[in-house]
Parts: sequence; C-alpha cells; structure tokens
Amino acid sequence: MTVGSPYQYDNRLEDTAREWQKLQLAAIGFAGLCGVLSGGDSSRPRPRWLQEVGVVTAFGGLAMAVAAVLLVATVAHPVVRQPRASSAAISRLVMGITLTFIAVVLTAVAALTWWWPQPPSETPTAPKIEVTTSQGSVCGVPVPGRSGTVNLDASGEQVVIPLRRLLTLDVVEVC
Repeated sequence: MTVGSPYQYDNRLEDTAREWQKLQLAAIGFAGLCGVLSGGDSSRPRPRWLQEVGVVTAFGGLAMAVAAVLLVATVAHPVVRQPRASSAAISRLVMGITLTFIAVVLTAVAALTWWWPQPPSETPTAPKIEVTTSQGSVCGVPVPGRSGTVNLDASGEQVVIPLRRLLTLDVVEVC
C-alpha cells in the first residue's frame, strides 16, 4: 500500500477519542469523589425545591456522562475498522465531548445546591444554677448584683443569697 492510499487506516481519530476517554473518566471519578465527600448531611436544612434541583441535576449529569462515555468509546474502540475517519465517527466524538462538558456543568450545579446559607445559630443561653442553703434551694439564671452575693433570676423573681449562707452551688441543664 502506498502512503496516500484510501485503504490505509488512520489512527488519529481513535487516539484522540482514547485521550478524551481518559479525561471523561477522570471527570466522572472527580464528581463521584465530590459526591462521597459531601456525605449527604441531612442535618443541614435546605429548601425542598433546592434538594429536588440537586437530585435532578446529579442524575442528569450521571446520565449525560454515561452517554458521553459510550459515544466516545464507539470511536476509541470501534468494532469494525473503517478505511477512513468517517463523518459519523467524527460526529459521535464531537457529541461525546459536548455531552461530557454538559455532564460536568450539571454535576457542578448539583454540588452547588449543598451550599445554602445556614440560619444564624441561637445565642447561647446563660447557665442555670441551683443554689442550696440551710433554708432550702433555688434554681435560676445568674444576674449581675452586689459583690459577696449570688443573684439569681428565678422565674422572673430576683433572689439574692449571701455567699456565707451557701451550702452547694451546681450548674444544671433545667430548673
């Protein structure tokens, strides 16, 4: 066969498709790794519509990625050798590359749905203190007062207890 023969097979299209397959698999692997690392933390509140957008785009990206890999694979590893790079093979390669980019964009959108602003955390509440004296016990929230005393707000009533009368002082969760 001569160099310019129409029956000489040109591997450039297959080689290009094989290189694109490597990039596709790397992109799919990265998207999968990001999905695993996100962990699906359900304790973070997100609006229902945003959750649905995330699910639809994630599955859409997966479907596009699978279709893209299959299209490029038919060019990278053809079942029947053709004498030249056919226009159908070139079209499949271009479509596979385009679907790869669409899959990456959809996966990025799905990942972005996890970044929803969190509501401001509640301000920390003052600890509740239970104070015991020889005359009984009282529980409440400490409030500023005179030195030498323990001042509590017990259900809206201010109680002042001199330190010399204290038997125990405990921090409690609930009064």
